[in-house]
Amino acid sequence: MDMMEIDDDVYINRNLTLEGLVTKVDFHRGKKPSRCVTMCLGLLCALLLAGNIGQFIYYEVFSHHRSADPAQASYIQGDQLQSRYDALTAERKELEDRLTNLTTEKDQLQQSYDTLKQDSDQLQSDHNDVKASKDQLQTNYSNLQREKDQLQQNYDSLTAETDEFKASFNNLKNEWDQLQASYNNLTVSYDQLQTNYSNLQRERDQWQKSYKDLRQSKNQLERSCYDMQMNLDRLQTNHNELTSSNKVLQNTYSKLQREKDELLTTFFTLRANRDQLQNNYTSLKRNNDQLQRTYDTLSTSKNLLDISYTSLWKDKQQLQTRYNTLRRENQQLQTNYSSLVTIRDQLEKKINKVTAKPCQAGWRKFDISCYFVSTLTRNWTLSRNACITEGADLVVIDSREEQEFVNGLLQVDQNAWIGLTDSLEEGTWMWVDGTPLTTGFWQPGQPNSFNGNQDCGEIVQKSVGVGEWNDDGCFSQQLWICEK
Repeated sequence: MDMMEIDDDVYINRNLTLEGLVTKVDFHRGKKPSRCVTMCLGLLCALLLAGNIGQFIYYEVFSHHRSADPAQASYIQGDQLQSRYDALTAERKELEDRLTNLTTEKDQLQQSYDTLKQDSDQLQSDHNDVKASKDQLQTNYSNLQREKDQLQQNYDSLTAETDEFKASFNNLKNEWDQLQASYNNLTVSYDQLQTNYSNLQRERDQWQKSYKDLRQSKNQLERSCYDMQMNLDRLQTNHNELTSSNKVLQNTYSKLQREKDELLTTFFTLRANRDQLQNNYTSLKRNNDQLQRTYDTLSTSKNLLDISYTSLWKDKQQLQTRYNTLRRENQQLQTNYSSLVTIRDQLEKKINKVTAKPCQAGWRKFDISCYFVSTLTRNWTLSRNACITEGADLVVIDSREEQEFVNGLLQVDQNAWIGLTDSLEEGTWMWVDGTPLTTGFWQPGQPNSFNGNQDCGEIVQKSVGVGEWNDDGCFSQQLWICEK
C-alpha cells in the first residue's frame, strides 16, 4: 500500500466520520454539549491524520533507509532518489493543502458553532422571557381570581344585607299598614264617640233646660205652697168659719201634695240623670284623652317610620349605586380576565410550539397536538374512554385547517367518532372539553337527530373538500380519533 492510498483512505474515513457525527440537521438541533463533542472529535481526527502522516513518512524514509543493506544502497541511482524526493515533496504539498483545507473547515465550524451558540443563548433568553411573562400572567391571574372571589363575597354580603333590609322594610310596612288600619278604626270610633258625645251633650242641655224649668216650677210651687201654707194657716184660723170650703181646700192640698211628690220624684230622676251624664262625660273625656294620647303616639310613630323609611330609601339607593358600580367593575374585570386568558392561551400556544415534543409512535402531529386513528371500532363512550386511557380525548376541531388535517387521516369514505355531542341538551352541541360548537362542517340537512336518538358527532371522510360531519346514534360501532 503506497502513501497516496493511505492518505486517500484516511481522508475518506475522516469525511465519513465528520459526516456521520455532524450533519446539518443534527448540528442545528443538537444541544451545546453535543456541538462541543463534535468539535473535539473533528480536532482529534485532524491530529490523528497528522500523526498517521508523520508515522508514514518516518516509516518510509528513515526506517527503510536504516534497514537497507549497504550493498543494495550502492545500486540506487540518483534519478530514483530524485523522483522519490519529488514524489514526497508533492505529497507533502498535498498534505499541506489538505491541512489548510482542514484548518479552513475548522474555522468555518467554529464560526458556525459561535453562531449557533448565540442563537441558543438568544432562544434561552427568549424562553426565559416567555417563562417570566407566563409566571407574571399566572400571578396576575391568581390575583384577579382572589379579587373576583373577594368581590363575589362582598356582592353576596351586600345581597344578603339588601334582602334583610327589604325584609325589615316589608315588616315595617306591614306594621305601618296595621297601625294605619288601627288608626283608621280608632278615628272612626272617635268620630262615633264624638257624635254620641255631641248627642249626649245636646240631650244634657235639653235636660238641663228642662231641669231649670222644673226648678223654676218647683220654686214657684214652693212659693205657692208657702203662700198656700199661709193661706192654710189663715184658713185653719178661720176653720170654723170656712168649714164648707175645707173639703175643697183639702182636695186641693192633696193634689198639690201629689204634684209636689211627682216634682220631687222628677227632681231625683233628673239629678240621677245628671249624675249619669256627668259620669258619661267624665268617661268620654278620659276616652278622648286616651284617644288623643294614642293619636299623638301614632303620629310620633308615623314620623319615626317616615324617618326610618327615608333613611332606608337612601340606604337602598346607596346600595343600588354601590351594586351598580361593583357590577360595572366586575364586568370590566371579567373583560380584562377574558383578554388575559386569550393572551395567555396565545402565549401558551407559542410556548408549546417552541417546546413541542415529537409525537409517540403511531401518532400524527399537527400544530401543537398529536392525533391517533384507531384500528378497532367501538361506540362513542368506549371510544372516548380509550382516548382518556392514552392521556388524550376525542378530537376537538376548532379550525378549517385542523378539519382538513383530520379528514386526511382517514381513508376514503371512512367514518370516525369525534368529541362532539348534544346528549346533555338536545340541539346544543358541545365539545368534550366543555366549549360550545361555533364553527361546524355538517353535511347538508345535518344534524337531524333521526328518530330523536342521534346525539354523537362523527366525521365522514371526503376525497374532495375538507370532509363533513354527521350525527349518529352513540351506540354505533365506529373508528375514533384521539387528540392530545
